[in-house]
Order: sequence, then C-alpha cells, then structure tokens
Amino acid sequence: MNAARQYADLVKLEFLMGRPYIWMGMMIQAVMTVGLVWGFGFFIPDISEGQALYLTTGAASQSVVTMALVMLPQKIAEEKAEGTLHYFLTLPISREMYVAAQLTVVGILALPGIILAVALGTWYYGISIEPGAALLVVVPLAVVSLAGVGVAISVLSPWPQVTNALTQITIFYVLLFAPILFPKEQLPGLLQDLSVAMPPTYVADAMRGALTGLPGTNLGRSIAVMSMFALVSVAISAATMRRRG
Repeated sequence: MNAARQYADLVKLEFLMGRPYIWMGMMIQAVMTVGLVWGFGFFIPDISEGQALYLTTGAASQSVVTMALVMLPQKIAEEKAEGTLHYFLTLPISREMYVAAQLTVVGILALPGIILAVALGTWYYGISIEPGAALLVVVPLAVVSLAGVGVAISVLSPWPQVTNALTQITIFYVLLFAPILFPKEQLPGLLQDLSVAMPPTYVADAMRGALTGLPGTNLGRSIAVMSMFALVSVAISAATMRRRG
C-alpha cells in the first residue's frame, strides 16, 4: 500500500473511530470560544478596537491550541489505555503516516472554532477582520508545531490521568501566562522571556497577522519560527511513536 493510500485510509478511519471525540471536541470549542470572545470582554470596560481584535484572534488561536495540546493527547492516551494504539503500531503502516492522519483530523476540527471566533468577534464588537490567504499556511503549521508536545505527553505518560493533568496545566499556562489573548508587553519580564521559546506565541502572532493588520505582528517571522518548531515536532512525534511501537 503506497503512502498516499495509507494516509487517506488512516484519516478516514480516525474520523470513523473518533466520532465521540469529534462531537465532544466541537462542543468544547464552541463553549470556550464564546467564553473567550464574549465572556473575557466583560473584564475590559470600554474595550477598544485593538483589544477586541486581540481577544478575537486570540480565541481563534486558542482553538488550535486546545485541539493540539488537549484533545489530541487525551485521545491518544485513551487509545493507549484501551490497546488501540498498540494495535495500530503493530500493523505494517508507516508511523509517520499514522501521526500525519492524527494531525490532519486535529487541524480540520480546529477550523470551526476559528470560524466561530471570527464570526462572533466581528458581530459582537463590530470589528473588521479580513482573513488572508496566509491562513491556509498558518493553520496547518500551527497544528504541526504544537502537536509534538501533545503526542509526547500522551505516549510517554504512564496513565491517562497523568496526561489529563498535564494537558490542563498546559492550557492553563497558555490561557493566562502566554501572549495569546493580550500583548506580550502586559506580561512580567520573566514570562515575556519564556514566551519567546514557546510555540503558542508564534501561533497567535501568525493568526493575528493572517486575520488583521494589528501593529506589532510579524507574520513572516512567525511562519518561519513555526516551521522550525514543526520540524522538531514531527521528529518528536515520530520518535515517540517508534519507541512505543
């Protein structure tokens, strides 16, 4: 079986087997997106256009982060506990194609959250957002650059409970201590320095650059950095899968 056929079959199988996760993931995305775009706005009296744009694009970025760093590792951890992961890794299939299929599903599932965030922010705050063609590059790169951490957490964790705890800590950090929903300058110096080495920083910056003309964004730099993170992420994912297999 050639690589393209393997990939297509694995993606189809992931959608069929993951139907409960798909609906759950979409519901969680919808609730979180409404909470971030609408609910967080309550904490900012007389919100400016720039703040509304930051909040809206941050919520769109958070959709990708949630899928790659929460849903993906929790799904793989449960598959590992049930023996499904071990079964797949004993089959004569490419580990890389298996990982690619997982990432494809995650990327597709992140799209409704991005669309909802943009639509809700545009309607509620009356802001103008014009998605650019760069979004077609940003979303896949964002998923791949983040997913290596998620795959490593799920495969190397001894129990699903550990995976769940680690993913919750990760998303807590991203929500409150990373420059996703607000500018980096609002963080303490230590967290600003730490954010430079964190993929979500560049995911959010690239998303803002692809959706808006906010000052301070650097789309080209963020895409370049995400590409480097993506290479490392793919290597980590493949290595952990091979080790598991």
